[in-house]
Amino acid sequence: MSDQKTVRPVLAAEIEQLNPAQRMAAMHNGDLVVRAGPGSGKTRTLVARVGYLLESEISRYRGVAALTYTRHAAQEIVDRLDRLSVRPGRRLTAGTVHSWCLSAVLRPYSYLVGLPSPDESKLVDDKSGEWITLLQRCFDVAGALENPRYEKAAITRLRRRIAAGYEVQADDPMTQAAILVDRELERRGWIDFDAMVSRSLKIINENPKIARLIVSRYPSLVVDEYQDLGPVLHRLVVTLRDEFDIQVSAFGDVDQAVMGFTGAEPEFLNELSSKDKFETISLPLNYRSGQAIISASQAVLNESRPYQATPDREDLGSIELAYVEDGGLWDHSNAVMEYIDEFLASGFPCHQIAVLYPRKGPLLDALLYAFKQSSHAYVHEGDESLPRSDLTDFIRTCAARTFSGFQPIGSLAEKDASDVATLRGISRRYAELRRKSGLVELESRACDALIAEVCVAASWGSSGDLLSWLSFMVETLELKAVANASNRIGDSEDLKLFLDRCEELEITFEDMSSAAIRAGKVTLTTYHSAKGREWDVVILPGLVEGVMPGWRWNQRMKRFVEPSGRQLSQDRMAFYVGLTRARSSAVLVFGDYWEGKYGYVNRFGISRFARDVIDHMSAQ
Repeated sequence: MSDQKTVRPVLAAEIEQLNPAQRMAAMHNGDLVVRAGPGSGKTRTLVARVGYLLESEISRYRGVAALTYTRHAAQEIVDRLDRLSVRPGRRLTAGTVHSWCLSAVLRPYSYLVGLPSPDESKLVDDKSGEWITLLQRCFDVAGALENPRYEKAAITRLRRRIAAGYEVQADDPMTQAAILVDRELERRGWIDFDAMVSRSLKIINENPKIARLIVSRYPSLVVDEYQDLGPVLHRLVVTLRDEFDIQVSAFGDVDQAVMGFTGAEPEFLNELSSKDKFETISLPLNYRSGQAIISASQAVLNESRPYQATPDREDLGSIELAYVEDGGLWDHSNAVMEYIDEFLASGFPCHQIAVLYPRKGPLLDALLYAFKQSSHAYVHEGDESLPRSDLTDFIRTCAARTFSGFQPIGSLAEKDASDVATLRGISRRYAELRRKSGLVELESRACDALIAEVCVAASWGSSGDLLSWLSFMVETLELKAVANASNRIGDSEDLKLFLDRCEELEITFEDMSSAAIRAGKVTLTTYHSAKGREWDVVILPGLVEGVMPGWRWNQRMKRFVEPSGRQLSQDRMAFYVGLTRARSSAVLVFGDYWEGKYGYVNRFGISRFARDVIDHMSAQ
C-alpha cells in the first residue's frame, strides 16, 4: 500500500486485507462504478471506500454523502466505520436517498426558492387512508378507471419518470393522474417520499448556486444498490456529476435489480458505467456460496458471469431438487417442514434456515398453515398485525434491546442470529425522532440516559410485563408528544393503534422482539426482503408456473396469462436473488400445478426457473 495516503492504522489494516479488486475500488481516485455480485463483499468494500475518502481524499471541512436503500444499510456503514476507528461526525451523512434530500436540499434551501419547508408540510405515505383518498380524486379528475388501491406501483413508476424528464404517454389518463398527484400534494401542503427526491432535483436543476453549495459540502457521493434507486436519483446524480463536478462512487449489480415495478432500471447503472472518466471495477469472488450454487444461479440468468467461489473453499455447496409429484402448494409446504427437520437433525441452527416466497397468495397461506401446525419456531417478516412507521419501529427496537438484557444478544449468540441495536444507536434514533417532530433537542448524554432508563431497567426484560413497560416508555420518552408533533400524517393514530393492538393481541416482549432476535427461529420472508442477506440453507417452494414466475389473471379473457417480458425479467432476478442467499444448500421445491384461492387447479407445469437449474445439473 505504498501509494496510499495516511489513514488510521485500523482502516489501513482493513484495506490491506481486501482482495485486489476490492482494494482498487476502495482506493480509486475518481468516479467509480463497482459491479458487485452476490456475496462479493460489497458492503465491506463500500465501507472501506467511504473511510478512505474521509481520511485521505476529502478536506477535513467537507464530507461524504453515503446513500442507501434502507435505514438499516445506512446504520451498518456507520457501525462498521466505528469499528475501524473512523468517527467522522457530521462529515459523513449516511442515510436513505429520501433522508439525504430532506437534510441536504429541502430543509436548507426550500424557503429560498419559494417552496414550502418540509418541516411545515405533512409527510404522508402510500399506506394511509389520506393517500388513497387523494389518489382516488386524481384518478377521477383524470378519467382513470382503475382502482387506485391496486395501482400505487404504476403511479409511483409514472411519477418518477415524469420527474426525471423521461418520455411518457402524455394523453394516457394514468399519466394525467400521476401529474395531478404531485400538484395536489403541493396544493395541500403535503409531501411524500417521492416528492422529497423530485423536489430536490427541481431545486438543483433550477438553482445552480444551490447545487454548488451542496457539492461544496459533499464533494463525494457514494451510492449503494444503485440499480434499485430509480430514475429521479439517477438524474440527480448525473446532474451533480456532469454539471457541478461531484465525485460519484456507485455500487450495484444489474442482475439484482428487483425494484423495476417502481421504475428502477438496470440501465441506469450501465449508463453511469459508460460515462467518460468512470472506472468500472467488478468484484469476482463470492465469499458466500459454494461453486455449485454459483453455477446454478448463472444458469438461471442464462448468461455467464465471472463470479467464482473463493479459492480456499473446499465444499461446493449443494442444490437439492424436490419434485412434489401430483401435489399442490399444501404438499410443497409439507415438504418444506420435512426438509427443515432434516437440516436441524444435521446440525444447522434454526436461524440459519430461510424459506422464501415471491408474494402474498396461496403459497404463503399454505406455508403459514404448515408452520403453525409444526413445532418449528419461525419469524414471518410479512406479519403486519401491528402498524409500521418510524415511531412504531423505534418502539420495536427498544423492546428487542430490553428483552435481550444488558448485553446485546449478539455477544451471546451468533451475530446473524440477532439484529439488536446498541443503546447508542437507539439514542441517536430517538434524537432524530425528536428533531423531526420539532421538539426541544436534548444533548446526547441526556438522550443516552433516557434510553438506558427505558431499556436497561432490571424490572423489565424477558420476565417483565410488556404493557407496563410500554406505558413507562411512552411517558419517559414523551412519545405521544413526538407523535402529535410529527409531520407524518397518521403518526398519532398509529401510536394509539399500536398500543391498543398490543393489548388486544396480548403481545409479549418475545413477540415484539422476534424480528430482531432470531436465535431458534426459521425465517419466512419474500425474495425481495431477502436481498442483501444470507443463510446457510435457503428453501424455495412453489416453483410452479403461475406462482414463480407469477401469471396474472386477465379479467376479459377469464384466465391466467403468461407474464410480460418485463414481469418475467423481474421474477427471474428475484429468483436469482433468492437462490444466491444460500451459503451451503439451496432446496428447490417444484411441481406441476397449484391450487387457486377457491380450490381450482392451474396446471401450467414446472417453473421455467426450476427447469433452468434442472437442465444445468443434468448437463454436468
